[in-house]
Amino acid sequence: MITSRKLLSSEIPSLSANDEPMNALDLMDQFRISHLPVVENGKLLGLIAEDALMDLESLHGNPSGLPLLRAQVLPDAHIFDILKIASEHHISIVPVVDAENNYLGAIRLEDLIEQIAEMQGANQRGGIIVLEMWDKDYSMQQISRIIEENNSKILSISLSPGEGGKIEVNIKINQPDLNAIISSFERFGYTVKATYQESAYTEDMRKRYDELMRILNI
Repeated sequence: MITSRKLLSSEIPSLSANDEPMNALDLMDQFRISHLPVVENGKLLGLIAEDALMDLESLHGNPSGLPLLRAQVLPDAHIFDILKIASEHHISIVPVVDAENNYLGAIRLEDLIEQIAEMQGANQRGGIIVLEMWDKDYSMQQISRIIEENNSKILSISLSPGEGGKIEVNIKINQPDLNAIISSFERFGYTVKATYQESAYTEDMRKRYDELMRILNI
């Protein structure tokens, strides 16, 4: 299981309330991030955003007067919970603290996305099949059996909302030639909504990655 501990980076600098905004902006530019943690006596006070720094003439040494974002995770947080925090708050790093709010380091969103892509088999050879069905018809056991009977393996599988209340089942398979598997699904009455051969899948993943970066303000 991938948790905060595995993704934690101690290289990302932190700020104190006595730092100057220009110094903070320089650090953001150097590390290619748009947020930095503000730490006092080892405790995380919050994150300050690049836009907020541009509106400040000085940090004034007063942490209570800073426009800080309150977002952090514990060391054992699951990777999907980390992504949820990053997405909800539109932040480029996710601070990690212990139970006493001691600052341990931060997770880059870039590293987080790369790890999720690896988990989803994005870098492995294969193709994608998207099935559309009603929620009551979803059977992981049957889907797996159909794929395995075609001498293939599931690299990753995810569910997402479809049209008209249906769900879409996105399956990454370790075979670039999907024709036999598609025929098997159709023979069992499944609706194959879309397929992506290897080159198309790689391009689609790149577009999805770029869109996620845009949404999260990277």
